[in-house]
Amino acid sequence: MKFKNLDFENVLIAAKAFKLSQDDSYIIAYPEFIKYFNEIGSDELRFHHLVISSHFIYGWMPTIIHLNISQKDEVLSLLNKVKLGQLLNSSQLHILKECINGSMVGLSKLLHFINPEIYPIWDSKIYKYITDKNSTYGIDRPENYISYLNEVLKIANHIDFNKISKLICNKLNYQVSQIRVIELCIFQYYKNQKHLK
Repeated sequence: MKFKNLDFENVLIAAKAFKLSQDDSYIIAYPEFIKYFNEIGSDELRFHHLVISSHFIYGWMPTIIHLNISQKDEVLSLLNKVKLGQLLNSSQLHILKECINGSMVGLSKLLHFINPEIYPIWDSKIYKYITDKNSTYGIDRPENYISYLNEVLKIANHIDFNKISKLICNKLNYQVSQIRVIELCIFQYYKNQKHLK
C-alpha cells in the first residue's frame, strides 16, 4: 500500500506544528504504559500481562475489549517474539488481531507498548492522514499495517531524524522512541488540522 503523506518532510512539518495540552491523558498515561512493560524486564510475557495490558490500552479506545483466548499459547508466543524485536508477518498479526477484538488498531497499541522501538501505533486519524482519505476502509488489514510500519522505520532511519526527535521530546518533557515521535507527530497534526476546519 502506498501512503501519500508518510515521508520525512511531512513528519518534519508536523513536528514543527506540534502542540498539545499538558493535561492530555494520553500524554500522561503513555510513559506509565511503557514503564509497565519495562518492569517485566527480560521475563517472558504471560497470560496475566496480556490481560492487564490489553485492557489498559483499550482505555485509549472508544470500545470495550473482548479477548478471544482460543489460541492463547500461540498469542503469547507471538507477543514474546515482538518483545524480542521480531517483525511479525501478516498471518501472525492476524492471529494476534483476532485475540484483541479483531482490531488492528487495538493490536497496534499493544504491540507498541511491548516494543516501542519497532511497532508504531495505528489508528483512524493516522490512517486518514497518511492515505489522504476520509474513509478508514482497509485499516484492519495486517498487510496495510506492515506497509505503514516499514515506512515509519524508513523515516526513523533518515539521516536528519534526530532533529525531529529532539524537538518532540523537548515538548513532551520525556524521552520516547523514534517510532513514537513519528506516530505522535502525525496523530497531533491531523487532530489539530481537523480542529481548525
